[in-house]
Amino acid sequence: MMKPLNEKEIKNKLSALSSNWVYNNNTLEGRFQFRDFLTALDFVNTVGKVAEKYKHHPEIHLNFSKVTLFLTTHDLNNQLSQKDFDLAVAVEKSRLECGKH
Repeated sequence: MMKPLNEKEIKNKLSALSSNWVYNNNTLEGRFQFRDFLTALDFVNTVGKVAEKYKHHPEIHLNFSKVTLFLTTHDLNNQLSQKDFDLAVAVEKSRLECGKH
């Protein structure tokens, strides 16, 4: 069964992610800057595919060349779980492919 992470677990897992990720208001936020709108849009579409694979869907904000992702586990009343960090790692890996088409 999925369980919420405590503060110590969150800080430990956050330290393993890139500096694009911050813990804010019980949410894991990923902040990404791209060279242009189309690359940012490519990233958003990639995140959508990754989210479907993981069956865990972030809130996504696209503002020209900036993308912000907000991750929480809705099934745990919007607390953080391992699912959020697993998705963050997968997003990081897929980010490197954006804009290379």
